[in-house]
Amino acid sequence: MKRAGVIIGIVLILIAYVFGYWPQHKAAQQAQEQLKIVSARLDEAQSQMYLCRLHIHLLAVIRQTEQKNFGTASTLASSFFDEVRDHVAGTKDASVKSALQSILQQRDAVTAALAKGDPASLSLLQPLENTMFSLVDKVYGGPNFPAPAATP
Repeated sequence: MKRAGVIIGIVLILIAYVFGYWPQHKAAQQAQEQLKIVSARLDEAQSQMYLCRLHIHLLAVIRQTEQKNFGTASTLASSFFDEVRDHVAGTKDASVKSALQSILQQRDAVTAALAKGDPASLSLLQPLENTMFSLVDKVYGGPNFPAPAATP
């Protein structure tokens, strides 16, 4: 009789363990799945934000160039291209990587023109701005507004 009581006690402890553990285990699995989804969304949002930041940085270069502050524009352009290079290295999206690499190919021409104080450097910056505009528009899935017209 005592042996049957011990076996029943052990079985009851096992049942209590299973009924206590299983719901917690399922909840932990669901939380991990939600964390993966949220992490993926966060990565996407950070990438979008970074592209917007790059675009704003390029707009600052263009603004300084328009105002003929070539020294400031040159400094901003160098840091812009450095950031583009860093983002190319870190992005997994092939279309973003390709667009940013096309921007990087213009680095030498743009920095040389800005270093010389050449007003024609604006004509080198405008295609870069069009590329950034299209890239940000594509990544955000916007209504495909036309790229801004070149400044005279």
